[in-house]
Amino acid sequence: MDTPSSNAGRGREPDRDPEGDRRRIDELEERLRKARGPAKDEPKLDLRVSHRQTGVAYRVMVDMIAGLLVGGFLGYWLDRWTGWAPYSLLGGLLLGFAAGANNAWRVIRAYSEEAAKGNGDRLP
Repeated sequence: MDTPSSNAGRGREPDRDPEGDRRRIDELEERLRKARGPAKDEPKLDLRVSHRQTGVAYRVMVDMIAGLLVGGFLGYWLDRWTGWAPYSLLGGLLLGFAAGANNAWRVIRAYSEEAAKGNGDRLP
């Protein structure tokens, strides 16, 4: 019995009907389209809102990193100046973290208030 897999090594091409395959695929697609029903319009996302949210997220990230860097630098500088080995650095990092978190909280709160009002045109 000759099957397509048994003819593979003999150089004989199995009989194929590409037009029939295409016709069956088209019929199947048409049946699927009818079964699914009419296409519904999906709501589109307002890109201004998406860009605004991204801007707020970047600002929060920058506020947190800047707070840590400034606090760490000032603590390190104070350590070198006074000789209080790790204590000023740790205090500066904690103070920087608190300042960054406070700034981030203010940005998030302003964004939430503007979003509740419906004013999406302006970044806080």
